[in-house]
Amino acid sequence: MDVYYKFQDVFHPLNYDSTSERNKEKVLREQMMTGDFIGTLINVKNADTKQERDEMLREALSDRHKRFAPELIKILEAPTRRDGNREVDSLLVLMYEYAGILAAVKHASSHEEVQKIIQNCLEY
Repeated sequence: MDVYYKFQDVFHPLNYDSTSERNKEKVLREQMMTGDFIGTLINVKNADTKQERDEMLREALSDRHKRFAPELIKILEAPTRRDGNREVDSLLVLMYEYAGILAAVKHASSHEEVQKIIQNCLEY
């Protein structure tokens, strides 16, 4: 899995019109959700017990991070902590990459610049 596939629903609208207020709000919302999800993943990785970790994962699954259900279930069902942490680390890399793309879009000086960024992310 990579960032380009997982976030097509965000990239396509931005490609067409990154200047609209609606899309600016979408970028800001995505930035907040990304930060929240990164924090959740770090907390999951640093959980003291399996019970605490599983509780955090179930909460994330039932709440605002449903988009990542397959990945969260894979972490939840990992046979060992090491396997789960490997999955968390992979997901963190994805989220940091996505956060970087969102920051580049947010600070782009023109719609053409946004389109160049997004074109690299769109799946055809």
